[in-house]
Amino acid sequence: MNKGSGSEVDSPYAWYAISLLTVASILSNIDRQILALMIGPVKRDLNISDVEVSLLLGLAFSLLFTVATLPAARLADRISRKLIISMGVFTWSLMTAMSGVANSYSQLFLARMGVGVGEATLGPASYSIMSDYFSEARLPIAAGIFQTSTFVGAGFAYILGGTIVGYLETMPNFILPVLGEVRSWQLTFLIVGIPGVVLSLFIAKMREPARKGIVNEGDDIEPFPIKEIGLFMLKRWKFFSLHFLGYLLMATQGFALFVWGAEFFIRVHEFTRVQAGLWFGSIALVVGIAGSLSGGLFSALLIRRGKVDGMMRLGMYKCLCIVPFAVALGVAPSSTLALLALVPVVFLMALTPGLGAAIVQAIAPNEIKAQMVAVYGVAVSFLSYLVAPLMVAVITQYVFAREDALGYSLASLAAVIYPCAALCLGCCLVHYRESLRLADAWAD
Repeated sequence: MNKGSGSEVDSPYAWYAISLLTVASILSNIDRQILALMIGPVKRDLNISDVEVSLLLGLAFSLLFTVATLPAARLADRISRKLIISMGVFTWSLMTAMSGVANSYSQLFLARMGVGVGEATLGPASYSIMSDYFSEARLPIAAGIFQTSTFVGAGFAYILGGTIVGYLETMPNFILPVLGEVRSWQLTFLIVGIPGVVLSLFIAKMREPARKGIVNEGDDIEPFPIKEIGLFMLKRWKFFSLHFLGYLLMATQGFALFVWGAEFFIRVHEFTRVQAGLWFGSIALVVGIAGSLSGGLFSALLIRRGKVDGMMRLGMYKCLCIVPFAVALGVAPSSTLALLALVPVVFLMALTPGLGAAIVQAIAPNEIKAQMVAVYGVAVSFLSYLVAPLMVAVITQYVFAREDALGYSLASLAAVIYPCAALCLGCCLVHYRESLRLADAWAD
């Protein structure tokens, strides 16, 4: 196997590579989030409920995403990571476009499952490449840049999606060659699926970095036994259980807001779909980028000041600070107050998501870095994608029993979830420091 050309740690090319991976992640988040702004038209045209929509947003994506993540990560620890990512980008972009030809709930569900298969390749292989392109001091910054994709993608999904859908909703259905008549939301899926096909070609040409710190040198990398991975995690079970649970809770609340946030402003504050997309998307884009970059810089600063647990410590601080703003967002009596509360909520949310996988990278040997990110992704992303949209829909539909109670559902969850996440991360600090010590011993 080609392990890449010489050392390029922290080099200009490393920043180019992270830029490509970040663009890929932006597109993945657009493809994943675009449906959230089309809840109304999809419900109307397919005659489905909030709970059924939540399954499209959560279960459909996460089902095969989970099944494919671990095998894709195991391959990423052995063969070309850029090839795996390139194939994944092409696949999810194609399946997003296929969502545009769905004419029934079951067809759209299957297409969304295909999006999950493609996106399963991105996270583990990207973080593995990142750990080889950047030093320990700059890895949090690179992870912060990569994580801006969540908010850039969501921002563009809302801004472009709201504008496109709002415009197309005012026009008759389009007639396309071969496909025939397509609705506004179907044409939106077709449009956003195209860029990823082009990007996959650029990623295929990207240079593969040399793997750092591998135990078995040679032309190929022998697979790390599954049993050894299990023993690795078992020895650090307190760290993994508390870390995964803390980040699962944060991801659940964050994804719930990004799935239902625009619909909240539409239902509760009577925004048009275009207004909701522009306001929510602009805040996600600008404030989310600022928060993601700040998270990497703040944690790197904590590490330089001797707080080796800085990445996790920042997550604990964030959970304590965000509670009053997240509750205020859901119960605010006016749209102005809700938008004002949304700004600090998005900034604080954006501080830490990229650090969750970076923390796992920091304590794992190179042979299993991608696989450990995959385990993290299954434990955190799958469950949050599955649970978050469904929890809000169930509480809104069956507890408050009215569609305009979305804000109360989001506020109730935030009041419980964030304090519990802070407790988990606070208890995990000592176990994270011990895991870092064991990682240093492994490297020696």
